[in-house]
Amino acid sequence: MIYNVTRTDRNIDQAVDQLVGKPFGFIYKLRNGSIGSEPFVIYASSPEFNIDFDSQDYGRTCNLELRPNGIILHFRKKASSFIWPISFDHLTIQQFDNLFLIQGKTLFTKLKPKVKSKKSSPFIKKIIDSKAAFRLIV
Repeated sequence: MIYNVTRTDRNIDQAVDQLVGKPFGFIYKLRNGSIGSEPFVIYASSPEFNIDFDSQDYGRTCNLELRPNGIILHFRKKASSFIWPISFDHLTIQQFDNLFLIQGKTLFTKLKPKVKSKKSSPFIKKIIDSKAAFRLIV
């Protein structure tokens, strides 16, 4: 489910924390490095994202955030901020050349690195490793 988080809503925060876990603490970030990705450009997405790819009114950039039980895709549309939390149980990541396909339960998005020289994202590898570790625990 895609949430509009332009204004703080505790019900949304609780639902997201329940789905993908609470944000990592400061000590974890120091030990393990970044929990946020480099910027990506949304190349294509499910109709539920309601993104007009022909419009130049807003950038189609997004970032990924790693959480203990999943990831959150953050993106903006005009003056609004949105998130799409995905638990590791429903997350599928595929790479096609310089394009990443991220699928949740019923939604998908295709991302390209904003920096054109990057062939693969070290953060995507970190997500895949975290997902594998999650499966060993569960």
